[in-house]
Amino acid sequence: MNGARIETFGNITLFGDSIPKGYTTKNGKIEKIGTDAVSLLERKYGFSVDNRSVYGQTVGRLYARRAVDRYLEEETAGGTPRTVVFCLGGNDADYDWAAVAARPDAPHEPKTPLPEFKRELNELVRKLKNAGVKVALTNLPPVDSSRFFERVICRAADGERVLRFFNGDVTNINRHQETYNLAVIETAVRNECRVIDIRTPFLMQIDYLRNYSDDGIHPNAAGHKVIAESVESFIDALPAT
Repeated sequence: MNGARIETFGNITLFGDSIPKGYTTKNGKIEKIGTDAVSLLERKYGFSVDNRSVYGQTVGRLYARRAVDRYLEEETAGGTPRTVVFCLGGNDADYDWAAVAARPDAPHEPKTPLPEFKRELNELVRKLKNAGVKVALTNLPPVDSSRFFERVICRAADGERVLRFFNGDVTNINRHQETYNLAVIETAVRNECRVIDIRTPFLMQIDYLRNYSDDGIHPNAAGHKVIAESVESFIDALPAT
């Protein structure tokens, strides 16, 4: 039954950032997870994912570098279904923390301002669908504001000055990220694409931080298992063909 569902995807290409690429952090250092979510899914279902994820990737960069255009130029349908999965948004929501610390009372834009993020992601999805490619989007894994502030922001900039930008409330971090998560879902609904929910399984766990690295944003090996199981649930819920 699952095999029939998998065949509907055809050739799968993944555009993502460090998380689907299988990176995490440990003691402040970047490291690769051997059993990341993509590897677990490839092993379980026997398919191969063209994983074009890049550490630090954003929708803004993907759009500016015409990555989707190049994909469409390189790949020919040849009667085989094609599916593109987007797993992006976390880096788009990030700020230049040194610039924020330098002028904490000034307005600052994230790496990809939200209106641009919505417009560019929408254009990429439409371009693929117009070319006959199936598109799915994952929502964003949650971010832990406290860990991210302490282990990432405070190492990149003056934390006290950045805290002024947040009006003294670090939970602005996860609320800000949530706006990008909602933009992903909005784009999927607008374009009649499926959403792979990798966010809820984390949020439903009272101790979900045990599935995260010390930076509060990258899932660890246990977290990648949560992501893989989320995708399995998505696949199992698809109508049989």
